[in-house]
Amino acid sequence: MTAFTSADILLPKLDAEGMTKWSVVACDQYTSEPEYWAKTAEIAGDAPSTLNLIFPEVYLEEPDADARIAKINRTMQEYLDKGLFNEYKSALILMRRTQADGKVRTGLVGAIDLAASPRCALRKPPLPPAFHRA
Repeated sequence: MTAFTSADILLPKLDAEGMTKWSVVACDQYTSEPEYWAKTAEIAGDAPSTLNLIFPEVYLEEPDADARIAKINRTMQEYLDKGLFNEYKSALILMRRTQADGKVRTGLVGAIDLAASPRCALRKPPLPPAFHRA
């Protein structure tokens, strides 16, 4: 059994301009900076965006955390109901991007079964051989 497998993947039905507003990068260096998230919200505006589907850590201690989570859940359902996505069943997606320095990075998008991952803290250790008796 492998921890990495294909998945049903949703990708937005957006043009290049729409994808600029859809994409949100949550780098560790920015996640706790309110200014970064304010600028990101300004760029996204009212357009569909992953910004409306995530809960940045900068807001974890805010008193409206529960309301934010409820809004994220409503927005997820709204995007699905509007038919915003193309669905790719049992898919793996090969990604390539070119960094500012010209280096090309390649990755593969799929699903990870955390319970099957050998690095998962939730995974139970295998039974010792003495327990495998018939």
